[in-house]
Amino acid sequence: MDKLHQTLVRYFGYHTFKTGQKDIIQSVLDQKDTVAMLPTGGGKSLCYQIPGYMTDGLVLIISPLLSLMEDQVERMKMRGEKRVAALNSTLSFHERQHIIRHLASYKFLFVAPEALMSEKLLEQLKSMHIGLFVVDEAHCISEWGHDFRPEYSKLGEWREALGHPVALALTATATKQTLMDTVQTLRLQHPDFHIHSVNRPNIALIKEAYETKEAKEKRAIELVDTLQGPGLIYCPTRQMTEDLASLVKNQTHEKVEFYHGGMDAGDRMLIQQQFINGQIDLICCTSAFGMGIDKADIRFVIHMSPPQSIEAFMQEIGRAGRDGQESVSILLYTEEDADIQSHLIQSEGFDDSEIDFFLDQLRQSPTIDERKWREQLMKAGLQETRARMLTHYYMMHQDDLPHLLVKRVKQKLQDRQTEKRRKVWQFKERIIDRGCFRQSLLSYFYEQQDQTDSSSLQNCCSSCGLDLSDYEKKDEQLELNEMKHWKTVLDRMFHPTKEAQH
Repeated sequence: MDKLHQTLVRYFGYHTFKTGQKDIIQSVLDQKDTVAMLPTGGGKSLCYQIPGYMTDGLVLIISPLLSLMEDQVERMKMRGEKRVAALNSTLSFHERQHIIRHLASYKFLFVAPEALMSEKLLEQLKSMHIGLFVVDEAHCISEWGHDFRPEYSKLGEWREALGHPVALALTATATKQTLMDTVQTLRLQHPDFHIHSVNRPNIALIKEAYETKEAKEKRAIELVDTLQGPGLIYCPTRQMTEDLASLVKNQTHEKVEFYHGGMDAGDRMLIQQQFINGQIDLICCTSAFGMGIDKADIRFVIHMSPPQSIEAFMQEIGRAGRDGQESVSILLYTEEDADIQSHLIQSEGFDDSEIDFFLDQLRQSPTIDERKWREQLMKAGLQETRARMLTHYYMMHQDDLPHLLVKRVKQKLQDRQTEKRRKVWQFKERIIDRGCFRQSLLSYFYEQQDQTDSSSLQNCCSSCGLDLSDYEKKDEQLELNEMKHWKTVLDRMFHPTKEAQH
């Protein structure tokens, strides 16, 4: 047994690697900058943890979401790894300072990209040996990616400040443009590419057209009542998550909760843990839920309308079937859904008077700190995501002449809106296409379906004659659900205060 497999067995208890993992790890061990695309559930975290155990220096992991960081840290601690910490906004000032003062005692450090804006943290990291610079969810780097984070655009600059350590960029879904943006932004030197298919053959794909939103809701409840769970329902708005969860709760025996970005962070974390531990059968959520959630046995994902891009859709359906077992994705749509998404995109934009007002706020500010600029815009009434975007473009062009700065910022914002609307209509074309839905999605990533994979062809999509009954609850599961229902009713009768706490 070679050293690589010995490390796999010693720290993780596995005897074989998943597809692609070994080559990616070897590339990093060979000190090569590496860009890797593995499907959701492909085991991306192993690709930086094993090199961490086999090499010297701190492994610095830049991660975009608090839930993603917390989940990874908890899993590593459960395996006995004590040299791991996460720096994010949930920590108190004293907790952050304690971690920064004791960086030398850690092997793995998860940070939000905003944390690297701290000069104190950056200076402390400069004094250390960074063995590996990991960018998780690397599609957030691209301005044209489906989940762009402005702070990610500075990662190349920060990486150079840290002595140009070996970089590993990881993602589950990215177009060629996004991958090229990743290389450019991180300033990678002749990187190795390990690009694996976005296709998940064990996830059957279904799309169903309806006339109205109410008809889709009725169908969703039917599906929840009959499909083998656990499951997720993605909704386009926060209000719909709450309304649909209420309908499901009243009309089925499922234990259901809603989840969206407007909720308290503690409530969101509690719901995640209850879902992971099997205390909740179903979550009605916005796109805020799911990234990095380690639940292998999700059996279905329902979309109440198409997301704004094919990349986002593939990322979200990839939450199902991470254990490799048969699972199903069901997309419910109406003709008006694309118009709804276009309206949401429009609402995220700015009119000229808004841009003029907020840019004037920035020009008058005595500070040159991007984070403080963003906070200033939020105090002036701008929502956080929009404040991040406007500040980002202002930073890009702040050295231009005033009239050119305004013109270029407006053009950037307009181009972004145009690109997002283009992605919506690209998705709509594939949804209404009568051909194979799976192949239509794969073609967006310049992929072809493997015609030799009989299992993939057998459970392909609704366009290819898929039988949904294969994914329904069995008789014994229906009986178990009935028992669970009565147990819940009795619990409510005899423990009313307990119910009030939910």
